Amino acid sequence: MIMFGRSRDLLANLERERDDLAARVDALQKQRSSDLQLLDGLGEGLLAIDRNHHVVIANRRFGDLFGATDIIGKPLSEVLRVSDVFDAFDAALKGDESTVQFSVRAGVAERKIEMRALPLASSEIAAIALFIDISTIERLEQIRRNFISDFSHEVRTPLAGLRSAVETLEANSGRLSPEDDHQLRRIMARQLRRLERLVDDLSELSRIESGDLTLDTRAVELRRLLDDLVEDFADQATQHRVRFVVEGDATVVADPHRLQQAFSNLLDNAIKYGGEDRTVTITIEEKGDAGTVRVSDEGEGIPRGEREKIFRRFYRIDKSRSQDISGSGLGLAITKHLVLQQRGSIDVESEPGKGATFIVRLPKAR
Repeated sequence: MIMFGRSRDLLANLERERDDLAARVDALQKQRSSDLQLLDGLGEGLLAIDRNHHVVIANRRFGDLFGATDIIGKPLSEVLRVSDVFDAFDAALKGDESTVQFSVRAGVAERKIEMRALPLASSEIAAIALFIDISTIERLEQIRRNFISDFSHEVRTPLAGLRSAVETLEANSGRLSPEDDHQLRRIMARQLRRLERLVDDLSELSRIESGDLTLDTRAVELRRLLDDLVEDFADQATQHRVRFVVEGDATVVADPHRLQQAFSNLLDNAIKYGGEDRTVTITIEEKGDAGTVRVSDEGEGIPRGEREKIFRRFYRIDKSRSQDISGSGLGLAITKHLVLQQRGSIDVESEPGKGATFIVRLPKAR
């Protein structure tokens, strides 16, 4: 009986230990599952290796970045073939932290990746690395550099004209004829207006691109709006001996003020680049669910490779003419954004030597 009682107690203890072990295993599995979910939620790719360069941990983002699946337990050399990655992990296995950048191709696109590797004091994991997709950051940085360069170029011309006029006034104070004095002051005023327009256009473009623009959409008669604009541009057209011809009509749904702003830039562009003693034809028509406006000039035209670029801020086809033709270099960029925000589209058709036609499509009023 004593022996039977001891056996029963031993069996009970074993069952308790078994249950306790099962509970611990279950807790560890839940913790591991929770950790893996946490790692999969990271915005950065994560990869951990052991001393033998075998993959121990890889989260979902790493797989997305490099198109890698089922890599746990595989040698690092079978997962990635980037020498910078091997060098960074080798340094981490020796106890050093490192940061490297490299490019990988994903389909037709190229991604710029920053890798940060560091050693890890663990029995299972010897080194771990984060992989950060910095493609967007690099692209934005390039845009910033281009913007500063373009802005510096655009602002240099009016500043030079303003400086020259001021220096001439200071050097010849009291000795200038009334005509020369008046001319210098006109130059100063004109260059100041050019700087003001540049700042205003930049501010406007920033508001449009950031979405901080409220549209007051309604039914708009395009013929009436464009006839009014042609009348507003009459003096400027006369100076360049440009004739406007307006044909057709259509009613669209748009913000009339913003639409007027967009077409003002197109008419201004047609006058400046359409040549002297030429005709600018504005054709309005309804096609399907859209109202279409075609603004055609008879200027030098736009080379095929430049047609998409002309809608970029500060872009000019012939930069040597930028000093001769006034403007902020932002008109077409503003126009494109204004048209797109009103659920429209804008395209350009052109052949060198045969003028250019800007085509604006807007949703038609029902």
